Amino acid sequence: MARPAPKPKPRRSSSLTPFYLVLALVAVAGAVLLYRQTQGGAKAGATTLQQVVMTPEQLQRVPGISQGQPNAPVVIMEFADFQCPACGRFAMFNKPLAKDYIDNGTVRFVWYDFPLVQLHKNAVLASRAGRCANEQNQFWAFHDLVFSRQGDWSESDEAGDLFAGYAQQIGIDRGAFEQCLSSDKYQKEVSESFQLGSTLGVQGTPTLIVNGKRIETPSTRAEWDRVIQAELPSAGGAAAPAATPPAAAPAASSPAAGAAAPTTAAP
Repeated sequence: MARPAPKPKPRRSSSLTPFYLVLALVAVAGAVLLYRQTQGGAKAGATTLQQVVMTPEQLQRVPGISQGQPNAPVVIMEFADFQCPACGRFAMFNKPLAKDYIDNGTVRFVWYDFPLVQLHKNAVLASRAGRCANEQNQFWAFHDLVFSRQGDWSESDEAGDLFAGYAQQIGIDRGAFEQCLSSDKYQKEVSESFQLGSTLGVQGTPTLIVNGKRIETPSTRAEWDRVIQAELPSAGGAAAPAATPPAAAPAASSPAAGAAAPTTAAP
């Protein structure tokens, strides 16, 4: 007599099934995130600093963006962040200085990028945009416009598009500007500028160095006049340009309080 076939045992669900399901979901989420990041990177280029290691000799050759005569007796270096509100206020305060002292050959003013990436998400992108504008000899016009519109682009996820619009507004070839900005061009230069400032003890922005000496940001035009006159080689200094109405200078924006007083040769 044949025995009845044994009933098949019910399949036990593997305890690893939920684990593999979670892994699959994580993999999909990661792929989506990577895709979005690469798409954003293709549109806006680098938004972070590049790690750089430089010798003292290389640091001495870090290029700033300057205005004024190369042989001006007074060299003012500004380490600044386009997204820093205090830098924006200083830019407005500084315009009479540019008009008077730079135009008459007394001052050469040199901009160095010092983006505070811990605080400002679009700071590196703005620095790179400034250098893209400089390719078409429009850095200072772009500098003024970006600072005047700081509240519009600072926290925007479309800052690159806004910068392209500003560039076009001041007569820059928009296509060439967008091509520059959508690459990682000038990430290295911005990173080197930041490294120079860090080496000099810069921690906050704006930081000013006049003829190799760190100074407190002047609060009035009269203080600016005294700082510059003290650096002129002639005894007693020269007559100051006609003063404009005093303007308040901003307090520095910084991720950490205090900074060592730096020394450097004029760029």
